[in-house]
Amino acid sequence: MIKPRTYMLFRQSFVCPIKTARGVWTDRVSLVLRQDHENGFTSFGEVSALPGFFDFNLKDAQKEAERWSREGGHIDEFSIIGPAISSLESNIWKDGDKQIKLPSSARLWGTPGCEDARVIKRKVGLSLPQNEIPEIVDWLETLAPHIQVRLDPNESFSRDDLLLWIDALQQYRSVQFIEQPTGPTDDEWLFKFAEDSPVPIALDEGLSRIKSFEEFVNLPSQLYLVIKPLLFPNWGKTLNLLTDQFARVIFSTAFESPFGYEALLRLSSHSLMSPGLERSCFRGNQYEFMEHHLGTLRSPCVSNHKLVELWDRILAL
Repeated sequence: MIKPRTYMLFRQSFVCPIKTARGVWTDRVSLVLRQDHENGFTSFGEVSALPGFFDFNLKDAQKEAERWSREGGHIDEFSIIGPAISSLESNIWKDGDKQIKLPSSARLWGTPGCEDARVIKRKVGLSLPQNEIPEIVDWLETLAPHIQVRLDPNESFSRDDLLLWIDALQQYRSVQFIEQPTGPTDDEWLFKFAEDSPVPIALDEGLSRIKSFEEFVNLPSQLYLVIKPLLFPNWGKTLNLLTDQFARVIFSTAFESPFGYEALLRLSSHSLMSPGLERSCFRGNQYEFMEHHLGTLRSPCVSNHKLVELWDRILAL
């Protein structure tokens, strides 16, 4: 008899380590849930710790997954695996005949092929502003006019640091935004600053700290919103809150497993902005889908049937 609910731990290594202001990432471990539904389709969900966003004890997450696999349960009954359950319960897993072509993805600077991208995301905050700002400005001068740049300091800037960066960058129309420049204690200040900033600001980590409907709807309209679905415990509610702001929503990877990445692609059809779907850091890994590495991505990209085949192949080893 097929067990209707099950889970696995999925570990994957980066082909090239990713350097951020929070440190160097070399691999990712995800907890992936699977549910086989009575009407014949299968859905998946995923949760993974992400420094600065969502930290948890993996053993505690496994205990929740084990309880869920035995008993089921609602999102609100779990403190860790809520995002995975929300994915399982969403409509994205109902395969349809129509595929939607997604806007070309932003590419992470330093990964293969990033020079040819229309939108480039570059990690900053890796050295002192007086050293790093001239380096970035010189780099911006070399870019073709059509290229847009997203700079991501991962909350490493102080307020004074941000002001220095804004002063240096405000003449460059190629800078689409600075993503989550400051940390948790500066959230309210950043919201206010974004209203008049000559260089646009995006929220990323800060979105996971917003707990109420009122806070969401009162965010300045000038802000870009970078959504990592892996971190949101209620996908349906989040999408409803953002319905009027999809023109400024960017769906972004948290370096998911192939199962979680497929979920991200399916959600990305809700926004017209170039998503952050960088995947080249896993290219060539044993369980990667070729379809997830095409120049043009579609939603859905990989069928549920192929995902089930991958799951069964992993467990058979």
